[in-house]
Amino acid sequence: MRYFLHLVTLLILGCSSSEDTNTSENQDPQNQNPEPETVFYKGMDLSFQPELETYNVNYRDDNGTVVDLLSYVEENGTNLVRLKLWHTSQNGQNSLDDVKAYAQRVKAKNMAFLLDFHYSDFWADPGTQTPPAAWQNMTQEELRVAIFDYTKDVLTQLKNQNTLPELVQIGNETDSGFLWNYGKVWDEFSDNWGNYAALVREAIRAVREVDTENNIKVMLHHSKVVNSKFFFQELAPYNIDFDIIGLSYYPQFQTKDLDLVALELNQLALNFDKEILMVEVAYPFTLEWNDNANNFIGSVNQIIPEFAPTPEGQKMYFEWLVSTIKNIPNDKGVGFCYWAPDWVAFTGNENTSTSGSAWENQCLFDFNLRALPAFDVFRNN
Repeated sequence: MRYFLHLVTLLILGCSSSEDTNTSENQDPQNQNPEPETVFYKGMDLSFQPELETYNVNYRDDNGTVVDLLSYVEENGTNLVRLKLWHTSQNGQNSLDDVKAYAQRVKAKNMAFLLDFHYSDFWADPGTQTPPAAWQNMTQEELRVAIFDYTKDVLTQLKNQNTLPELVQIGNETDSGFLWNYGKVWDEFSDNWGNYAALVREAIRAVREVDTENNIKVMLHHSKVVNSKFFFQELAPYNIDFDIIGLSYYPQFQTKDLDLVALELNQLALNFDKEILMVEVAYPFTLEWNDNANNFIGSVNQIIPEFAPTPEGQKMYFEWLVSTIKNIPNDKGVGFCYWAPDWVAFTGNENTSTSGSAWENQCLFDFNLRALPAFDVFRNN
């Protein structure tokens, strides 16, 4: 923890005069509050857990002992859990009931909670931002009321059970806006930033209204490090009240130039004076597979040349990532969040198991479900 340097001077001055020491509490360092320590988030998106737990997946520590996943990750350095929320889930997952129940367990472990509003009934990303079925065919004005009311209701329910999130994400990978076409800002809607900003503003207004103590930090999320500067430049004239730039970085979809990644992160911090959280990151520990589905990464052409697709290479990648984030100017780099470290291959639901997992070689557990060396990065930072 860092302390104000002038406290040392005050201590010396106070010792030079017993009268001053006895009459002035302001010169007693013990009565000064140290500068608050900045939290460095070491997070995991565990949105699959409410479903995976129903199949009794046996996660193991590095010695092979079966562990409770949430307890294990907390005991080994994880201090943030991200959960996504779908409005009216199409498959029964990521519902508000799921989020409320798991948020209680996260808070019981004294971990921070990041709520990821997708504002959709299913996955939302740069290529798909479908409004909830309940909101379709509304006018712009009606939709602004709907997003405010919905956001406020969700957060009020969380507040009532003492699980308000520390961070709230307004939309998921909103490079092209969200709630298409109401808030789309791409192609023929490239002049639609005013409507997008108005919808975002209403969602944030709901956050601020529920969070009367102003403890929640609001994040806007872009899917690419290199292209995000344009997005935030376009949004700047609207003076949106947000705190954190959230970014995804998956090398198979983005640049593999490590110097360029660092440069872009630094420029974002200097240009926009916002905190930066790498809110979706992952890296493979192998190019093999453990199920019958194609994986997002399966070729050496998709990885970063400096980091082999091995358990040690995965760890080295995250050591580089943490160092890069911590070196962002003005202490604006506040952490990272590993996406779906638990989405292993298993026998169960055909949509997320041995018939459909596309992620098992990017988890933090190997094909025997043992914890990988990358957990050292969570423990040591």
